[in-house]
Amino acid sequence: MYTLFYILAYLAAAGFVCLAILKIRTFMKTSPLHIRWELYPIPHEGPKRAAYGGSYMEETNWWTKPRHVDHWMDLKAMGKEIFFLESTFEHNLPLWIRTYPFHMGLYMLMGGIMIVIFAAFIQVCGVSPKCGFMIFLGNIINAMVLFGSCMMAGGGIALIVRRTTDKGLHKYTTREMYCNLGAFVIFGLLSLCAWVFNPDYFTLCRRLMYNLMTGHFKALGSGWFVINMLWGFALMCWIPVTNMRHILIKYFMYHDIRWDDMATVWSNKNKDLINENLQFGVTWSAPHVTEDGKAKNWVEVATTNPADDPNASK
Repeated sequence: MYTLFYILAYLAAAGFVCLAILKIRTFMKTSPLHIRWELYPIPHEGPKRAAYGGSYMEETNWWTKPRHVDHWMDLKAMGKEIFFLESTFEHNLPLWIRTYPFHMGLYMLMGGIMIVIFAAFIQVCGVSPKCGFMIFLGNIINAMVLFGSCMMAGGGIALIVRRTTDKGLHKYTTREMYCNLGAFVIFGLLSLCAWVFNPDYFTLCRRLMYNLMTGHFKALGSGWFVINMLWGFALMCWIPVTNMRHILIKYFMYHDIRWDDMATVWSNKNKDLINENLQFGVTWSAPHVTEDGKAKNWVEVATTNPADDPNASK
């Protein structure tokens, strides 16, 4: 029975990694050429231009000049959005009050996983689990689990209530979204129960990670913790296949969609995509697009003047 539990842990980790890679590759491969929305300000223009929403294209003969991209501003803008949900705060404060605790709780638990992995690794390297540094890490993890679980569960419940009672959000909320939020709420509550009914949550986490690293499949001595982890294993495989996968592709959504201002003359990839898209057929019935029902592609539509056709509608 213990062996099955550890095998499920390995499978969950492998499943998360494989599904995440698959979803990212699929997104990048199948994502169409996006319309240039000109959503300024764009952070990588630098603080001077970003302050008023400027662009390198405002310069005379910009295509003949070297382009400077401020990657630090990109990272700064993403950090503000990830850790403070800046856009939601500015444009929808009632939603931010509910979603911010949920995300902060999630970040705490995710950060806790990283610390536990580090603690198990240094134990494998010979550091005693009873040393002062381990005790220090344990205090941090126990606090993070307590506050993270409460914030994620409370924020998730508040979001479900908000989506149920707000007429605008309710129209666009699917059953999948409720299930996703509910799954995180359950995980938060199970983590809280495991924390309450065990003297040291960190010790259980460190033992689990140490056993996974060393292949020692031993009992952990806590039913609540095992249930908590089993739900966590399922959640790991659930995230990449639902709309919660925005955690994985948000970087690409920002850089390839929201902030992409690469001029076509500098991008062979975009040139090829435009040429490919221009060959798509047009089946509209409007006379000024496909007169006499004749099929056209977008090149023909773009290079035909309806005014030259005496049969086209005026």
